[in-house]
Amino acid sequence: MKRLQEILKEQEAIRSRLDELAGLPEPEGDEVARAKTYDDRSTETDDLLGRWDELEVERKPLDARQKRLDAVRSKALDERNLEPGDGAAPPKYLGERGPEVKRSLDPYEGQELVRSGVIPQGDLIARAKTAVEAAPRHMSDTAREQVTQLIELEGKQAPLIARHMLMTGSPEYHEAFREYVETRGYANQVLRTAMSLTDANGGYLVPFTLDPTIILTNSGIADPIRMISRQVQIATNDWNGVSSAGVSAEWLGEGVEAADASPTFVQPSITPKKASAWVFGSYEMLADSGFANEVSRLLADAKTRLEGAAFATGNVGATRPRGIVAAVAAITASLVSSTAINAFSSADVYKVADSLRPRDAANASWIANKRIYSLVRQMDTSGGSAFWANMGMKLPAQLLGQPQYEASTMSAVITTGGNILLAGNFDQYVVVDRVGMSIMYEPMVKSTGNGRPTGQAGWFGFWRVGADVTDPDAFRLLQLNTTVAITALG
Repeated sequence: MKRLQEILKEQEAIRSRLDELAGLPEPEGDEVARAKTYDDRSTETDDLLGRWDELEVERKPLDARQKRLDAVRSKALDERNLEPGDGAAPPKYLGERGPEVKRSLDPYEGQELVRSGVIPQGDLIARAKTAVEAAPRHMSDTAREQVTQLIELEGKQAPLIARHMLMTGSPEYHEAFREYVETRGYANQVLRTAMSLTDANGGYLVPFTLDPTIILTNSGIADPIRMISRQVQIATNDWNGVSSAGVSAEWLGEGVEAADASPTFVQPSITPKKASAWVFGSYEMLADSGFANEVSRLLADAKTRLEGAAFATGNVGATRPRGIVAAVAAITASLVSSTAINAFSSADVYKVADSLRPRDAANASWIANKRIYSLVRQMDTSGGSAFWANMGMKLPAQLLGQPQYEASTMSAVITTGGNILLAGNFDQYVVVDRVGMSIMYEPMVKSTGNGRPTGQAGWFGFWRVGADVTDPDAFRLLQLNTTVAITALG
């Protein structure tokens, strides 16, 4: 309704003005002048709050009426409630056909309603699906399918992610963001006033069709751990899951009381950590190379490489995701010691595989440094295929019938206490992406010495991602007690 939109627009203006008043600096001048300034601000604040209350009284019945209208429209979308027209409904409902009317809806219509959060969740998700279908050509079919699956998941995250997509996917937002990038930040005021998507840190959200925190289809090429692990996208501060050792079943005789097989549940929580990337160059290079048009791709590549190292061997800490090796190494029951002293043999590989729980072994994968895999290949001196099977160029090689992947940051040296080979069910390693990468342009880089300009400018991108193991018992890590270093491989 037009009046409802007018009210929401005026309330948004009131909210923005109140934020401006709250952020104004301390008044200067003598005591009388400062007191007058405080009085003026207080009066304006009271007037704005009073006007907000008046609008709120008018908005509530209009909003309730709008919700009733939306409910009626949603009923109309059910094909069983339609009069069949030319292809409007399948034959199972009725035989007679009436006229069919097709409406083309703009998913980005009424952005004030999207930002204000008054649109029902079902409508948000339906709009987001339409936005995916209408996305620019650079968004691949695989990416479209992935994003659609993301907003179809049940739970509170789907409507929040759908809202994020609607706020960052419109043609107007794409154009404003493109202008911000191509003019190297000079259009930031236009983006701030038109899109209202400046976050608390001053960056500008990347359109969802280019956002690597949402579009993850290429990450598996350089980051195999992300590819084989469970990936979750959220629009909140934390991910809270549910984990259990499972329910025990039993055989019962006639009239025998069943045992209490209630499972014990734990709730793992993963908090995404902030990461950043800094890309800069000389004014000449920025002007001559079209560098600004490539900044999103460059930052996405830096993101993949940074996360790949953290997911493999990142230490437990407050500023980074928890790496799979560090997480498993902290659990004594998940460690497997080498069979012989001063040797890494095929028996150790079998020992790791055999120590996995049966339900994890069926879906297990291996990760290790390439040099460790080279040593494993040399163990098969007879050339048999049962130990190591190379399945071809398009498929990963298999070790004892399970896929193997390379993690270049894992240890490549046989040394005391070295953690060199890991196997397990990577569904129990969860990577959590907080949707929304932000980009900020810095027009003048200064030297760290005297603080003078260097004739360079750069782009600063930041995002949030977390990771951790939800069930350490799903993995086994080979820990060596030898002191022999790898020398034959150079």
